[in-house]
Amino acid sequence: MKAFKTATYIEQRDRWPRTGKHILAQHDDQSIIVYQAYRPSIAEFATTHGRFGGDFSYSRMSWIKPNFLWMMYRCGWCTKEGQEHVLAVRFPVQFFDWLLSQTVQSTYDPARFASREDWHRAV
Repeated sequence: MKAFKTATYIEQRDRWPRTGKHILAQHDDQSIIVYQAYRPSIAEFATTHGRFGGDFSYSRMSWIKPNFLWMMYRCGWCTKEGQEHVLAVRFPVQFFDWLLSQTVQSTYDPARFASREDWHRAV
């Protein structure tokens, strides 16, 4: 597995896009790293087997984060029930792009949906 690259905020901020929608995440040409909080049984299975399985469900909604500290904050620093472990998950860029194409915003956007009902159906 490739090592994480690190840089200080000051070193990075001038390279970040100034406008538009962007995802700031650890990545290279082939993969992107995202973070997700899991209950102990899911995290332990994944770290033991190098894949998801056991209690993991592919049909559950997931709230992945591209930033470790953001994920830690959202899971209450691993104190929320069912979110006691945070995993770094490396996705192929092509798969991540496909995942993004399948997403629906968590709030209604009249510019993207004709009605709230259409948005609810998409969610």
